[in-house]
Amino acid sequence: MTSPHALRRFLLPLLALPLAGCIETQLTVELFTQIHADGTCTRRIEYRLERVDPDKGNTRVVLRPEDDVLRLHRFPSGDPWLLREETDTGLRVVVLEALLPSPALVDGDYFRVRTPRAQPARNYVSAFVDAEHGVYEYQEVLRDPASPLAAARALSRAALKRDEAFAESFALALAGSGVVPRESDVRRAYRERLAEPFAREVAELAERPFYGPRERRELDQVYDRLDTRQKALSARLSALARDLAAEAVDAGVEAALNETGESLLAQLDAAGLPLATELRQLRVHFRATLVMPVPILRANACVSGDSAVWEFDDEDLFGRGFEMKAFAAAR
Repeated sequence: MTSPHALRRFLLPLLALPLAGCIETQLTVELFTQIHADGTCTRRIEYRLERVDPDKGNTRVVLRPEDDVLRLHRFPSGDPWLLREETDTGLRVVVLEALLPSPALVDGDYFRVRTPRAQPARNYVSAFVDAEHGVYEYQEVLRDPASPLAAARALSRAALKRDEAFAESFALALAGSGVVPRESDVRRAYRERLAEPFAREVAELAERPFYGPRERRELDQVYDRLDTRQKALSARLSALARDLAAEAVDAGVEAALNETGESLLAQLDAAGLPLATELRQLRVHFRATLVMPVPILRANACVSGDSAVWEFDDEDLFGRGFEMKAFAAAR
């Protein structure tokens, strides 16, 4: 009997890929923001992209064009921004720095888009400065709307519309047998046994306000249950084609889901929606430092005098995004 993993294998193709010798691509993003007493702001962003071999003591290896994720970023340009780049074997560094009239102008200086059709990951900034009274308030949120949950929602909606394509592929796979269930029955079985239950589960997850550890785990379980749903689909189609061996029906379902999965993946890829960030061979780490002209009195971070520091990873940008806020005032 054919193993019922066709759709899951195509929905999560990274599961089937080798680890490419455990070579890792690492991106570190350093955000530095200093608000001066007069309300002006120094902003510096440093991107450090490295490709290393952990098995050889993190020795750098050649950074291939397809590994250069910085090509997905749009950097601020023109006055007052200064840009410096450094390139070496397995390393690319981009540093941007500017003295801005107001910290509010930091808004949008981090901007990354996976494809032309994708919504961008970017930062949003709100700031208030009362230099006369020594009051400074800063809030920055980094958000990436293209989460794996957003991908699952787009995927489930697209899958609901593939019943006709699935039925055609299934009929083609069984063409030599002379026994093919009615197209309407095949389409109904596909919807009822696989596409609609999958879409309902994803919709329930998508209603939650953010994408956190619980949602990541439950989304994995939703994908895991596709195996069971594929078995249920095969069983239903076997009941509709009793003259066919179960193995032949399983093979037909596998072939049809393979073709369906390929088209769905192409659609998601064009939309810039990731399916499984946990398995990507890219690690993105952020470190943000905020320096105020007077002591920071409140912040959602570790504070030392006039400085606050946040550290987070790219998965923290999903859902509500990662928020940094601080309030400083002269005592």
